[in-house]
Amino acid sequence: MNRIRQIILLFALIVPILTACGNQAADSPASSTATVSPGASTSGDGVDRSKLSDELYFYNWSDGIDPEILELFEQEYGVRVIYDTYDSNEALIAKLRAGNSGYDIAVPTDYAVQIMVEEALVQPLDKSLLTNLRHIDPNSLGIYFDPENRYSVPYLHLMTGIAYNREFFPNGVDSWAALFDPANLPAIQGKFSMLDDERETPGAALQFLGQSYNTTDPALLQQVQDLLIAQKPFLAAYNSSDVNRKLASGEYLIAHAWSGTAMQARNGLGDEFSGNPAIDFVIPKEGGSIGVDNLVILDNAPNAYTAHVFINFLMRPEIAARNAVYTGFITPNKDAVPLLPQEVQDLYAAGFAPNEELLKRLEWTKRSAETAVFADLWTAVKGE
Repeated sequence: MNRIRQIILLFALIVPILTACGNQAADSPASSTATVSPGASTSGDGVDRSKLSDELYFYNWSDGIDPEILELFEQEYGVRVIYDTYDSNEALIAKLRAGNSGYDIAVPTDYAVQIMVEEALVQPLDKSLLTNLRHIDPNSLGIYFDPENRYSVPYLHLMTGIAYNREFFPNGVDSWAALFDPANLPAIQGKFSMLDDERETPGAALQFLGQSYNTTDPALLQQVQDLLIAQKPFLAAYNSSDVNRKLASGEYLIAHAWSGTAMQARNGLGDEFSGNPAIDFVIPKEGGSIGVDNLVILDNAPNAYTAHVFINFLMRPEIAARNAVYTGFITPNKDAVPLLPQEVQDLYAAGFAPNEELLKRLEWTKRSAETAVFADLWTAVKGE
C-alpha cells in the first residue's frame, strides 16, 4: 500500500481508537501531565553511560516539547539538554547550511527531511540504539521523504488550518475567505496573522483560489502573490512562533495556524500561560495541509550517541503521551494513545485531529525542482 495512503489511514483511525480508550485513559495516571512517570529504570536499559556526553544540543520548533521531559532526561542520564528554537523549516535549513551549528538533533517537517538528506545535513540512524521504535505505529514509518526511515523518526503529526475565537465568530469559520476575502479584512485588521512560512501561506492562498497546495503554474502563483500583497496591510504579522499566546490573550481573533498551536492556545501551555476555551480550530472547506515533524541527528553532531539515547527516550509511550498533551500535536506512538487524557481525546474528536471527512481536504507539501519557485514568491511578498 502507498505509504502516504497508510499514514492517512492512521489519522482516520486515531479518533475511534481514542474514543474506545476514553474510559481507561480518564482513569489512568497518565491523564495528568503532572503524574506521568519517566519510565524505564536507570539500569538494564542497554545504555552505555560511559558514552554519554555531559550536554546535548537540541534544535526544535517553538513550544515543541514539554520542558519537564528535558528535566526527566537529565535526572535519568545526567545529560543537560541545551534547547534552542526556530519557527520555520527554512530557518532551520539556512542555519545548518551555514555550517558548524553545534546542534545534535533537529525536528524538520517531512519535505524538509528530504532536503536535508539530499544536502548531507543529517546522518544515518543506528537503529540498534532505537529499541523503542517498536512503539511507533507502522503506518507512520516508511513515508515518501525517508522510505526506510534511515535518517528520521516520526515525532508529531500536524494539520494546518484556521484557529479562531468563537466569541468574535459566533457562527464559526469554514473558509479561507475569512483571511483572504477583502470584504472580511477590515473587521480583523491588526488582529490576525498568517504563518511565516514560504509553503504554508502561499499554499493556503492557492486553496482559497480553488487550487492545489502544490500548484506551480506561473499565472496562478502571480495571483497568489497579488492576493498576499493585498492582504498584507491588514495583517498583525507573519507569525509562526507565538500565535498560541496571542490567540489565548485575545490579541489575535483569528490566525492561520497548526493544529497543535491551536490546542495550546485553547488549553494553555504548562505554567507559561493560561488557555482560552473560546479558541476553536477548523480545516476550511477548500482544504488544509497535513504533515509530520521528525527527529533527525545532524551530520556533524558532536554527541551522536547521546542523541540516539534521547530519541529513544522520547519514544517511550509515557513520555510520548506526556509530550502530546503538552504540545497539542498528534503522537505517532501507538502505545501512547491509550495514555492520553479524555480532554485531549474530546478535542481530537472536535476537529483538532482529522477524521475521514477532514482527510479528504488535506494535502501534503510536495517538494520538486518546480516548487523552488515558492522561495522567490515568498521573498517578493515579504519584501513588498
